[in-house]
Amino acid sequence: MIKSLFFLLLILQLSVSFAQSLVDDADLETNSSSQTFTETIKIISETKKIFILTNNNQLLNQGDFVSLILDNQLAARALVAKTYQGQAGIKILKIYSLSQWKKLGKDKDVQLIRGDDSQFNKKVTTDQKADDSKVKIKDEEDLYSKDVVIDDEGDFESNSKRHLKPDNLVAIGVGFKDVNQAQPESGKIRGTEISLSWAYQFNDNYFLEGAYGRTQFNNFPGENITSVLNRFSLRLKYNIKGPAYTFFLPYVGFQTVSVSSPNAAKTNNSQTNDFQTEALNNLKKSGPVAGITVLRRLVPGWFVKADLGTDMMNLGFAIEF
Repeated sequence: MIKSLFFLLLILQLSVSFAQSLVDDADLETNSSSQTFTETIKIISETKKIFILTNNNQLLNQGDFVSLILDNQLAARALVAKTYQGQAGIKILKIYSLSQWKKLGKDKDVQLIRGDDSQFNKKVTTDQKADDSKVKIKDEEDLYSKDVVIDDEGDFESNSKRHLKPDNLVAIGVGFKDVNQAQPESGKIRGTEISLSWAYQFNDNYFLEGAYGRTQFNNFPGENITSVLNRFSLRLKYNIKGPAYTFFLPYVGFQTVSVSSPNAAKTNNSQTNDFQTEALNNLKKSGPVAGITVLRRLVPGWFVKADLGTDMMNLGFAIEF
Protein backbone atom coordinates (compact mmCIF):
# COMPACT_ATOMS: atom_id res chain seq x y z
CA MET A 1 0.00 0.00 0.00
CA ILE A 2 2.82 2.41 0.91
CA LYS A 3 4.67 1.59 -2.31
CA SER A 4 1.53 2.22 -4.38
CA LEU A 5 0.91 5.52 -2.62
CA PHE A 6 4.51 6.57 -3.17
CA PHE A 7 4.33 5.62 -6.85
CA LEU A 8 1.16 7.69 -7.31
CA LEU A 9 2.73 10.66 -5.56
CA LEU A 10 5.74 10.39 -7.85
CA ILE A 11 3.60 10.58 -10.99
CA LEU A 12 1.78 13.66 -9.68
CA GLN A 13 5.03 15.36 -8.76
CA LEU A 14 6.50 14.73 -12.21
CA SER A 15 3.68 16.52 -13.97
CA VAL A 16 2.63 19.30 -11.60
CA SER A 17 3.93 20.25 -8.20
CA PHE A 18 7.71 19.81 -8.43
CA ALA A 19 8.16 20.63 -12.11
CA GLN A 20 9.65 24.08 -11.66
CA SER A 21 11.87 23.11 -8.75
CA LEU A 22 13.41 20.27 -10.73
CA VAL A 23 14.34 22.67 -13.47
CA ASP A 24 15.87 25.06 -10.99
CA ASP A 25 17.93 22.24 -9.45
CA ALA A 26 19.26 20.92 -12.77
CA ASP A 27 22.61 22.63 -12.26
CA LEU A 28 23.32 20.17 -9.44
CA GLU A 29 24.61 17.79 -12.11
CA THR A 30 27.89 19.60 -12.55
CA ASN A 31 28.51 19.88 -8.81
CA SER A 32 27.60 16.33 -7.74
CA SER A 33 30.04 13.65 -6.68
CA SER A 34 31.21 11.09 -9.24
CA GLN A 35 31.48 8.32 -6.62
CA THR A 36 29.53 5.15 -7.40
CA PHE A 37 27.17 3.47 -4.96
CA THR A 38 24.66 0.62 -5.06
CA GLU A 39 20.87 0.71 -4.73
CA THR A 40 18.06 -1.76 -5.53
CA ILE A 41 15.28 -1.37 -8.10
CA LYS A 42 11.91 -1.81 -6.37
CA ILE A 43 9.32 -0.80 -9.00
CA ILE A 44 9.43 -0.24 -12.77
CA SER A 45 6.51 1.46 -14.53
CA GLU A 46 4.88 -0.21 -17.55
CA THR A 47 6.50 2.32 -19.88
CA LYS A 48 9.91 1.69 -18.25
CA LYS A 49 10.40 5.46 -17.96
CA ILE A 50 9.92 5.72 -14.18
CA PHE A 51 11.81 3.65 -11.59
CA ILE A 52 11.49 3.44 -7.82
CA LEU A 53 14.85 2.72 -6.16
CA THR A 54 16.00 2.28 -2.61
CA ASN A 55 17.89 5.23 -1.16
CA ASN A 56 19.75 3.37 1.57
CA ASN A 57 22.90 5.43 1.07
CA GLN A 58 20.90 8.67 1.37
CA LEU A 59 22.86 10.05 -1.60
CA LEU A 60 19.94 10.58 -3.98
CA ASN A 61 18.34 14.00 -3.77
CA GLN A 62 15.60 15.67 -5.76
CA GLY A 63 17.05 17.23 -8.91
CA ASP A 64 20.15 15.01 -9.12
CA PHE A 65 21.20 13.64 -12.50
CA VAL A 66 22.31 10.01 -12.14
CA SER A 67 23.57 7.22 -14.37
CA LEU A 68 22.66 3.54 -13.96
CA ILE A 69 25.53 1.06 -14.25
CA LEU A 70 25.37 -2.69 -14.84
CA ASP A 71 28.33 -5.03 -15.37
CA ASN A 72 30.65 -2.03 -15.14
CA GLN A 73 28.91 -0.43 -18.17
CA LEU A 74 26.71 2.65 -18.36
CA ALA A 75 23.10 1.58 -19.02
CA ALA A 76 20.97 4.72 -18.78
CA ARG A 77 20.78 8.39 -17.73
CA ALA A 78 18.06 9.57 -15.35
CA LEU A 79 16.77 12.43 -13.21
CA VAL A 80 15.81 12.05 -9.54
CA ALA A 81 12.26 13.36 -9.38
CA LYS A 82 11.39 12.73 -5.72
CA THR A 83 12.66 11.06 -2.56
CA TYR A 84 10.36 9.67 0.12
CA GLN A 85 10.88 7.43 3.17
CA GLY A 86 14.12 5.82 2.08
CA GLN A 87 13.17 5.49 -1.57
CA ALA A 88 13.73 7.58 -4.68
CA GLY A 89 11.81 7.97 -7.91
CA ILE A 90 13.76 8.59 -11.10
CA LYS A 91 12.73 9.41 -14.66
CA ILE A 92 14.79 7.95 -17.50
CA LEU A 93 16.17 10.56 -19.93
CA LYS A 94 18.16 8.41 -22.35
CA ILE A 95 19.51 4.92 -22.94
CA TYR A 96 23.26 4.37 -23.23
CA SER A 97 23.20 0.60 -23.86
CA LEU A 98 20.12 -1.38 -24.91
CA SER A 99 21.80 -4.66 -23.97
CA GLN A 100 22.35 -3.43 -20.40
CA TRP A 101 18.95 -1.73 -20.30
CA LYS A 102 17.19 -5.04 -20.95
CA LYS A 103 18.83 -6.54 -17.88
CA LEU A 104 17.22 -4.01 -15.53
CA GLY A 105 14.46 -5.57 -13.48
CA LYS A 106 12.63 -5.56 -10.18
CA ASP A 107 14.83 -6.34 -7.13
CA LYS A 108 17.95 -5.91 -9.28
CA ASP A 109 20.95 -4.27 -7.64
CA VAL A 110 22.33 -1.45 -9.76
CA GLN A 111 25.30 0.86 -9.38
CA LEU A 112 24.64 4.59 -9.57
CA ILE A 113 26.84 7.58 -10.24
CA ARG A 114 25.70 11.12 -9.53
CA GLY A 115 26.48 14.08 -11.75
CA ASP A 116 29.07 13.94 -14.51
CA ASP A 117 29.57 10.39 -15.81
CA SER A 118 31.90 11.21 -18.71
CA GLN A 119 34.97 9.91 -16.88
CA PHE A 120 33.45 6.59 -15.86
CA ASN A 121 35.73 4.10 -17.65
CA LYS A 122 35.57 6.60 -20.52
CA LYS A 123 32.47 4.80 -21.84
CA VAL A 124 30.62 7.94 -22.89
CA THR A 125 31.82 9.09 -26.30
CA THR A 126 31.78 12.63 -27.63
CA ASP A 127 28.78 11.75 -29.80
CA GLN A 128 26.85 10.42 -26.83
CA LYS A 129 27.47 13.59 -24.82
CA ALA A 130 26.31 15.67 -27.78
CA ASP A 131 23.11 13.60 -27.96
CA ASP A 132 22.63 13.97 -24.21
CA SER A 133 22.37 17.73 -24.60
CA LYS A 134 19.32 17.24 -26.81
CA VAL A 135 17.32 15.63 -24.02
CA LYS A 136 18.33 17.90 -21.11
CA ILE A 137 15.29 19.34 -19.36
CA LYS A 138 14.99 23.00 -20.22
CA ASP A 139 11.63 23.86 -18.66
CA GLU A 140 8.79 22.26 -16.74
CA GLU A 141 6.98 21.19 -19.92
CA ASP A 142 9.82 18.77 -20.71
CA LEU A 143 9.27 16.84 -17.49
CA TYR A 144 6.15 15.17 -18.87
CA SER A 145 6.85 15.39 -22.60
CA LYS A 146 7.15 11.95 -24.17
CA ASP A 147 9.10 13.33 -27.11
CA VAL A 148 11.89 14.64 -24.89
CA VAL A 149 12.44 11.23 -23.34
CA ILE A 150 12.35 8.79 -26.22
CA ASP A 151 12.20 10.38 -29.67
CA ASP A 152 15.97 10.37 -30.21
CA GLU A 153 16.40 6.86 -28.89
CA GLY A 154 13.36 5.11 -30.41
CA ASP A 155 11.66 2.35 -28.51
CA PHE A 156 13.47 1.12 -25.38
CA GLU A 157 13.39 -2.47 -26.56
CA SER A 158 14.51 -1.91 -30.16
CA ASN A 159 15.56 0.70 -32.65
CA SER A 160 11.96 1.65 -33.40
CA LYS A 161 10.84 3.81 -36.29
CA ARG A 162 7.25 4.10 -35.12
CA HIS A 163 5.58 7.52 -35.22
CA LEU A 164 3.44 6.73 -32.16
CA LYS A 165 5.58 5.08 -29.48
CA PRO A 166 2.96 3.29 -27.30
CA ASP A 167 1.39 0.04 -28.49
CA ASN A 168 -2.24 0.82 -27.67
CA LEU A 169 -4.69 3.42 -28.95
CA VAL A 170 -8.19 3.51 -27.46
CA ALA A 171 -10.88 5.82 -28.86
CA ILE A 172 -14.50 6.85 -28.51
CA GLY A 173 -16.47 8.60 -31.26
CA VAL A 174 -19.88 9.93 -32.22
CA GLY A 175 -21.45 9.90 -35.68
CA PHE A 176 -24.78 9.74 -37.48
CA LYS A 177 -26.48 7.09 -39.60
CA ASP A 178 -29.45 7.56 -41.90
CA VAL A 179 -31.77 4.69 -42.83
CA ASN A 180 -34.77 4.42 -45.10
CA GLN A 181 -38.14 4.09 -43.41
CA ALA A 182 -40.22 0.98 -44.01
CA GLN A 183 -42.74 2.96 -46.05
CA PRO A 184 -40.85 4.43 -49.07
CA GLU A 185 -42.85 7.64 -48.98
CA SER A 186 -41.84 8.25 -45.34
CA GLY A 187 -38.27 9.23 -46.24
CA LYS A 188 -35.31 8.66 -43.94
CA ILE A 189 -34.70 8.58 -40.22
CA ARG A 190 -31.43 9.46 -38.45
CA GLY A 191 -29.80 7.78 -35.48
CA THR A 192 -26.73 8.66 -33.41
CA GLU A 193 -23.95 6.10 -33.39
CA ILE A 194 -21.61 5.73 -30.40
CA SER A 195 -18.44 3.85 -31.31
CA LEU A 196 -15.55 2.38 -29.35
CA SER A 197 -12.28 1.11 -30.77
CA TRP A 198 -9.01 -0.41 -29.61
CA ALA A 199 -5.98 -0.47 -31.91
CA TYR A 200 -2.81 -2.42 -31.14
CA GLN A 201 0.51 -1.56 -32.81
CA PHE A 202 1.89 -5.03 -33.57
CA ASN A 203 4.74 -3.71 -35.73
CA ASP A 204 6.23 -0.27 -36.35
CA ASN A 205 3.33 1.91 -37.62
CA TYR A 206 1.05 -1.09 -38.31
CA PHE A 207 -2.11 -1.27 -36.20
CA LEU A 208 -4.74 -3.98 -35.89
CA GLU A 209 -7.98 -2.43 -34.65
CA GLY A 210 -11.25 -3.80 -33.39
CA ALA A 211 -14.24 -1.45 -33.38
CA TYR A 212 -17.83 -1.58 -32.15
CA GLY A 213 -20.60 0.85 -33.01
CA ARG A 214 -24.13 1.06 -31.59
CA THR A 215 -26.93 3.09 -33.18
CA GLN A 216 -30.44 3.37 -31.76
CA PHE A 217 -33.32 4.34 -34.03
CA ASN A 218 -36.61 5.47 -32.52
CA ASN A 219 -39.85 4.95 -34.47
CA PHE A 220 -38.11 2.59 -36.88
CA PRO A 221 -39.21 0.64 -38.82
CA GLY A 222 -42.55 1.89 -37.58
CA GLU A 223 -44.22 4.10 -35.01
CA ASN A 224 -43.35 3.33 -31.37
CA ILE A 225 -40.74 0.77 -32.41
CA THR A 226 -37.13 0.99 -31.27
CA SER A 227 -34.38 -0.71 -33.25
CA VAL A 228 -30.70 -1.07 -32.40
CA LEU A 229 -28.01 -1.49 -35.02
CA ASN A 230 -24.76 -3.16 -33.91
CA ARG A 231 -21.62 -2.92 -36.02
CA PHE A 232 -18.45 -4.93 -35.47
CA SER A 233 -15.34 -4.40 -37.57
CA LEU A 234 -11.71 -5.49 -37.75
CA ARG A 235 -9.31 -3.13 -39.53
CA LEU A 236 -5.65 -3.08 -40.53
CA LYS A 237 -4.11 0.40 -40.42
CA TYR A 238 -0.81 1.96 -41.43
CA ASN A 239 0.33 5.17 -39.75
CA ILE A 240 1.70 8.04 -41.86
CA LYS A 241 3.09 11.07 -40.04
CA GLY A 242 1.75 14.41 -41.28
CA PRO A 243 2.54 18.03 -40.39
CA ALA A 244 1.59 19.84 -37.19
CA TYR A 245 1.28 16.74 -34.95
CA THR A 246 -1.16 15.09 -37.35
CA PHE A 247 -1.20 11.39 -38.28
CA PHE A 248 -3.03 9.69 -41.16
CA LEU A 249 -3.97 6.01 -40.92
CA PRO A 250 -5.48 4.55 -44.09
CA TYR A 251 -7.16 1.21 -43.44
CA VAL A 252 -8.83 -1.84 -44.93
CA GLY A 253 -10.87 -4.39 -43.05
CA PHE A 254 -14.07 -6.35 -42.67
CA GLN A 255 -17.32 -5.54 -40.88
CA THR A 256 -20.56 -7.23 -39.94
CA VAL A 257 -23.79 -5.40 -39.07
CA SER A 258 -26.76 -6.85 -37.17
CA VAL A 259 -30.09 -5.32 -36.12
CA SER A 260 -32.22 -5.96 -33.06
CA SER A 261 -35.88 -4.93 -33.21
CA PRO A 262 -38.12 -7.28 -31.14
CA ASN A 263 -41.37 -5.37 -31.76
CA ALA A 264 -41.05 -4.97 -35.52
CA ALA A 265 -43.32 -6.67 -38.05
CA LYS A 266 -46.05 -7.43 -35.48
CA THR A 267 -48.90 -5.35 -36.87
CA ASN A 268 -52.22 -6.68 -38.15
CA ASN A 269 -51.31 -5.61 -41.67
CA SER A 270 -49.25 -8.19 -43.57
CA GLN A 271 -48.03 -5.64 -46.11
CA THR A 272 -46.76 -3.34 -43.33
CA ASN A 273 -45.04 -6.30 -41.72
CA ASP A 274 -43.33 -7.11 -45.02
CA PHE A 275 -42.15 -3.50 -45.40
CA GLN A 276 -40.74 -3.46 -41.88
CA THR A 277 -38.98 -6.81 -42.29
CA GLU A 278 -37.43 -5.67 -45.57
CA ALA A 279 -36.25 -2.39 -44.01
CA LEU A 280 -34.49 -4.27 -41.22
CA ASN A 281 -32.96 -6.83 -43.56
CA ASN A 282 -31.53 -4.05 -45.70
CA LEU A 283 -29.43 -2.94 -42.74
CA LYS A 284 -27.92 -6.35 -42.11
CA LYS A 285 -24.72 -6.80 -44.05
CA SER A 286 -21.17 -8.12 -43.95
CA GLY A 287 -18.29 -7.22 -46.18
CA PRO A 288 -15.01 -5.38 -46.72
CA VAL A 289 -14.49 -1.77 -45.64
CA ALA A 290 -11.90 0.90 -46.37
CA GLY A 291 -11.20 4.43 -45.24
CA ILE A 292 -8.82 6.64 -43.32
CA THR A 293 -8.44 7.68 -39.69
CA VAL A 294 -7.02 11.12 -38.89
CA LEU A 295 -5.39 11.85 -35.53
CA ARG A 296 -4.45 15.33 -34.30
CA ARG A 297 -2.44 15.48 -31.08
CA LEU A 298 -3.87 17.80 -28.42
CA VAL A 299 -1.45 17.15 -25.55
CA PRO A 300 0.94 14.24 -24.93
CA GLY A 301 -1.11 11.05 -25.08
CA TRP A 302 -4.41 12.63 -26.25
CA PHE A 303 -5.78 13.09 -29.77
CA VAL A 304 -8.81 14.35 -31.65
CA LYS A 305 -9.84 11.47 -33.93
CA ALA A 306 -11.90 11.37 -37.12
CA ASP A 307 -12.92 8.23 -39.05
CA LEU A 308 -13.83 8.67 -42.70
CA GLY A 309 -14.71 5.38 -44.34
CA THR A 310 -17.28 3.12 -45.92
CA ASP A 311 -18.09 1.65 -42.52
CA MET A 312 -18.34 4.83 -40.43
CA MET A 313 -17.95 8.59 -40.35
CA ASN A 314 -17.51 10.00 -36.88
CA LEU A 315 -15.54 12.35 -34.65
CA GLY A 316 -14.14 11.68 -31.20
CA PHE A 317 -11.11 11.42 -28.92
CA ALA A 318 -8.33 8.88 -28.55
CA ILE A 319 -5.70 8.15 -25.92
CA GLU A 320 -2.42 6.24 -26.33
CA PHE A 321 -0.77 4.09 -23.68
